[in-house]
Amino acid sequence: MKKVLLYTMEGNADGEAALAFFQARGTRVDVRDVGRDGGATLECFDLAGRLVVPTVVIDGRVFFGFGANREEIEPLLHT
Repeated sequence: MKKVLLYTMEGNADGEAALAFFQARGTRVDVRDVGRDGGATLECFDLAGRLVVPTVVIDGRVFFGFGANREEIEPLLHT
């Protein structure tokens, strides 16, 4: 089973949609709240060179935003 790393923050609708999407599929999700955790903020910033939420990491592949990348993300959960 794939493990997903999700950088998001409270109130981010795209991040909430991503979390619901992964949970509905039984995917393990490590949620890092960049609004509350300074370390998570720095990690996310290092991935993008700026703060982008949500940022999704699956097997080393990084996606900035969920809705716009859903078609690319979904097949990764099944490989």
